[in-house]
Amino acid sequence: MRLKDASLLQQVRAYIDNNLHRNLPIAVLCKEFNTNKTSLQEYFRAYSGLSLHAFLLQSRMEKAEFLLRQTDDPVKYIAMQCGYRKVHSFNKAFKAYWRLSPGAYRKYNLTAAGMQWQTAYEVRSKVTQMLPKVTFQNLERGYASA
Repeated sequence: MRLKDASLLQQVRAYIDNNLHRNLPIAVLCKEFNTNKTSLQEYFRAYSGLSLHAFLLQSRMEKAEFLLRQTDDPVKYIAMQCGYRKVHSFNKAFKAYWRLSPGAYRKYNLTAAGMQWQTAYEVRSKVTQMLPKVTFQNLERGYASA
């Protein structure tokens, strides 16, 4: 990959991270960075190992997880901050990614002693051990296998 391409992809990642609260279809990214859809998707996958859609979903879920741990904001407000207009869509995506609803995730993360937050890695590890594996293909589609 050329240095120019890597620089562009770093800019795309930064743009996505700074605009998670917005609707970000690939067409908007292509227009913003003056590139075509195929090139952007191919370069992005080669650069990050994820499709643009999977990266966007991962970024939104990590931001939601952080906000659920660090704030007392209502789930509806967190959903909007993560780019979801409908709480139902957010709840469905969050549950598919973390294997718990946002409310249950928030409660699960609070330990009984000291009310301290656990890290996302610790929670995800525990939940993953208890539940069936999520396939990469289903993660890209935004839902988990049964």
